[in-house]
Amino acid sequence: MDDIVALAERLGKAIAASPQAAKLNAARKALEAEAETAQLLKDYNAQARKIAQLEDQQKPVEVQDKHKLEELHNRLAASQTFKSFTIAQVEYVDLMRKVNQAISRNIGEADRTRQPPAPA
Repeated sequence: MDDIVALAERLGKAIAASPQAAKLNAARKALEAEAETAQLLKDYNAQARKIAQLEDQQKPVEVQDKHKLEELHNRLAASQTFKSFTIAQVEYVDLMRKVNQAISRNIGEADRTRQPPAPA
């Protein structure tokens, strides 16, 4: 089992050193450094949570709440910093999806090649 954990450690380090992780970290720092865009993102997330909470409670969502969310979305979408952050997120998630698929594929292959136990 220790060898599997060691492989996982190496995989984690390789992912952290990947161009996708570097791009995501740089985009996150740029977003955090741009106070106005960072605040827009916080406001957007808060408004989205408010609407989701109202919907979960089966309460009506006011038109003004929907308009506020749309306005915040439009302002975020206009930000080049936010666009870069979103692109970096997509690329990182794609890398992680490929890693998970590779692991799953090999686990499935090992399951298929394993012999069933002999009947007693």
